[in-house]
Amino acid sequence: MSDNKQKFHGHNKNFKPKEEHKIKEQEQKEEIKQFYEEGGDDLSPPQDSNLKLQIEKENSIALTNMLKTLQADFENYRKRNAKVKEEAYQDGINTAIKRVLKCYDAVDGAIKTVKDEEVKKGLEILEREFLNAFNEFGVTPIDAIGKMFDANLHNAIASEEKQGEPSGKILTEVQKGFQSKDKVIRYSLVIIAK
Repeated sequence: MSDNKQKFHGHNKNFKPKEEHKIKEQEQKEEIKQFYEEGGDDLSPPQDSNLKLQIEKENSIALTNMLKTLQADFENYRKRNAKVKEEAYQDGINTAIKRVLKCYDAVDGAIKTVKDEEVKKGLEILEREFLNAFNEFGVTPIDAIGKMFDANLHNAIASEEKQGEPSGKILTEVQKGFQSKDKVIRYSLVIIAK
């Protein structure tokens, strides 16, 4: 510690620079009070008024920077939580749809095997209702038949020779796949051309 600071602070080793500003501010207040008590006027202000303005300016800048940081942190927190909330909501929907797909598969399988046309029409109406309900939650069937095999959407369970069909073209859909936005809920089970 320099000699000047020792003279000012005495032997107080715990003295901090912020306390120095507080002491100077208190001294300035006493100078101003004494100045006016002695009949001074506004034409000769105390010597250290610039120091007080400098301290206030520094405090203002520090508080402004702190406020900007807090605002940015809060905005990031808000965006992150909104994203987490949306993902959790969509995961809940996807889990529920996976459970309901078993019912859909039963209806779809019955449509393919039933012989009675009236029963078949009723099952087709039920299938459309399932698809409409899925669509309301942003879940759509994956296109398969006639498309080229895409490992991101389809799961090939067999391949067979077929004249005139390019290799990798989907010939048959064994089980319909579904997706939600960019996420596959269930891959389509398909048979492809060799």
